[in-house]
Amino acid sequence: MVAVTGIGSGLDIEGLVTGLVNAERAPAELRLNRREAEYTNLISAFGALKGALSELQSSLSGVNDPDLYGQYKASSSNASAIDASATADASAGSYQLEVNRLAETQSFASVAFADTTTTVGSGTLTIDFGVPTYASDPFADPDTAYTAFTPDPAGSSVVIPIDENNNTLEGIKNAINDENAGLTASIIKDGDEFRLLLTTESTGVSNSVSISVTEDPGTPGLSALSYDAALSNLTQTRAAVDAEFAINGFTVSSASNTISDAVEGVTLTLKDVTTSVATITVAEDRTAIIAGVEKFIKGYNGYSDTLSQLTNYDPVARTRGALQGDFSARSVEGRIRAEINLQTSGISSDYNTLASIGITSDETGKLKLDKAALNSALDADPEAIAALFADTEYQGAPVQGVASRLDSVIEDLLASNGIIQGREDGLDVRIERVTDERESLAFRMEQLEKRYRDQFNAMDALLANISSSGDFLLQQLENLPGYSDGSKK
Repeated sequence: MVAVTGIGSGLDIEGLVTGLVNAERAPAELRLNRREAEYTNLISAFGALKGALSELQSSLSGVNDPDLYGQYKASSSNASAIDASATADASAGSYQLEVNRLAETQSFASVAFADTTTTVGSGTLTIDFGVPTYASDPFADPDTAYTAFTPDPAGSSVVIPIDENNNTLEGIKNAINDENAGLTASIIKDGDEFRLLLTTESTGVSNSVSISVTEDPGTPGLSALSYDAALSNLTQTRAAVDAEFAINGFTVSSASNTISDAVEGVTLTLKDVTTSVATITVAEDRTAIIAGVEKFIKGYNGYSDTLSQLTNYDPVARTRGALQGDFSARSVEGRIRAEINLQTSGISSDYNTLASIGITSDETGKLKLDKAALNSALDADPEAIAALFADTEYQGAPVQGVASRLDSVIEDLLASNGIIQGREDGLDVRIERVTDERESLAFRMEQLEKRYRDQFNAMDALLANISSSGDFLLQQLENLPGYSDGSKK
């Protein structure tokens, strides 16, 4: 229902009430808005600080891994013939290598069949791996037969049944491959005919294969696939051979072209026969260390930039960061800086601070790296550098490095019961109080508006009564004998 006011007095009572209430509300509302904006700004600032600390914590992973230190890399002067890689077990040095022969797999071909669906025969195939003895030199005469075969004592025979469901050339190929026995079967076309080709999956003489056949009575033909010391109906197209190479003039053989036990901590991969000596160089790999240190410095400097923006004061622009002078921000800054500058306990060498290995602060407080100083420290005492950063040992004693300590400090600062979360929780409570006060203010203004309106309406009614009484008296006076208002002469 619309209130009609000011009839008796002619005053704009609604305008007066609104103006008075607004004048009463404005300063209180302004104070509440300022407080809410201040608290919200502080929460945003603490959120930015937490983000910067999280980024710094993530950057520590590049230097907080003990396995990162003491890594080695291997390089080859002829990588097309010999490739090399190294682990932390390697030692720095160089080796002269010559590859005389690569390890090869063994291959057989069957007699020719008219079609892939031709029935071969039924029975069983028994496959064994081991070391053969040949009737003659298998390299000069690949088709020579076994005179003996010694199965691998650690292995076991693979028996493959062949029946009416798989007794064709195609069926036998699939049956062999389905067993995953270490022997691969394929079919090749030879003119208008087809042959079964069998190849061992592993190289080396000790991975040669023996194939024995037991035929089912009345279904001959499967023995065409036999190749053992008793019967050799398959044609050996290539004998298995070991790799032969020389390390610093000493000849070594291997069943595989990948050799991980010839030089400690070094894996050699033979790819081709060499015509000249190849040099394998094993050296300390500092690539990951340098990258990890640079990642840490970048993370710290990002944190430093954020903290500076939040706490600095610009006297020219007369602006200040949201956390300028804030005790919590000062506490965070102090704890982080203390760990950065702290001498690491337990390292007896000169390399027990970040500054001692080339990581120093510039005039703005950011970190910078002198790579030459870091490399010099790594040359002198790599164990100390690992202990300076990571949670590891130095000369047999446990040491907590700066990265490990920083990680613990940041974990504490970011904890649910940490100093930053405590401040955020307190600010949330203050914002809730502002909301409560704003609701209380609205209620008070509603009551004040009602009181003003009642008062002005009462005044309006009084003025209306006074005006009405005046009109009545004037009318009565006009009715008195001899009354004149002076308007008639």
